[in-house]
Amino acid sequence: MMKRTSYVDTVYVNAVSRSSILEVGDVNSLRPESMVLAVQQEGIAETGEVQVEFSDFPVFSKPPASLPSAPPVSQTTIHHCPGIGVGNIRVLGVAASSTVQVGSLNVLDSEARLKHIRIIREEQNDSSSNTM
Repeated sequence: MMKRTSYVDTVYVNAVSRSSILEVGDVNSLRPESMVLAVQQEGIAETGEVQVEFSDFPVFSKPPASLPSAPPVSQTTIHHCPGIGVGNIRVLGVAASSTVQVGSLNVLDSEARLKHIRIIREEQNDSSSNTM
């Protein structure tokens, strides 16, 4: 397959965070990976930090589900122009193991795991009264 050159006038990305990639140019493979454990507790400033570990949640230790093999596809491509032209690219944010790619990429294998916990004072009081 013939490689094509990408021409971009302007790329504006406001933020790139948490195992994310802004790639300008050709690359063979990318494998961004992100594991996030977010805990929000009402009144946390008064009580201190909540202690939780990735090992407390099975979502972080399970093997990822594998995708079925893609059937073979016969394809003929004719490039009438050796370049790909783009005017402007504007991205607000790239986060949690995602990628913005300008150029050629052969393999992308991305994984993001997120567990978000919100602890509300009412729930704390209800759960403590239920356990007695």
